[in-house]
Amino acid sequence: MVAPFDATEFRRTLGCLPTGVTVITTNMPGGEPAGMACNSFMSVSLDPPLIMLCVGHASSTLIELRQSGAFCVNILGSDQGRLCRQFSVKDIDRFAGVSWTESAAGPELCDALAWMSCSIETEQVAGDHVIIVAAVTALRVNRDEPAPLVFHRGRFGSFREATAEPLAR
Repeated sequence: MVAPFDATEFRRTLGCLPTGVTVITTNMPGGEPAGMACNSFMSVSLDPPLIMLCVGHASSTLIELRQSGAFCVNILGSDQGRLCRQFSVKDIDRFAGVSWTESAAGPELCDALAWMSCSIETEQVAGDHVIIVAAVTALRVNRDEPAPLVFHRGRFGSFREATAEPLAR
């Protein structure tokens, strides 16, 4: 079936939905860090704790994630847009100049909003991406509680509480 719209229009429409921004990191077999920016991320289940992310088939990080079987989700704060862009660029050392600490699942980027260690449970091919469902094995939240980084219509921003009255009970 041919869609009555093109990929650009589809992407523009999806851009109307704000998303949180993460950097997914893992440890390569030789111990070197690997990572990628990811805004196709969401919670799946509270019991057991499961998350889901989508990774493009062409992503070099997909190979590294599969080899490791584990990864760290770094939820970015509002002042980390530049960091996200760095992890979006191909064929560079994405960790150059980045402060991070080691963890068994993958590097924890300093000053992130929160971190989750995960192990891959299952994969499902979906078009030009792979859906990865993973179990959350550990987590930690930044006590400074910075505002989250949000991606909307191709730009970075942050969350602002609505001034509307709360919903009626």
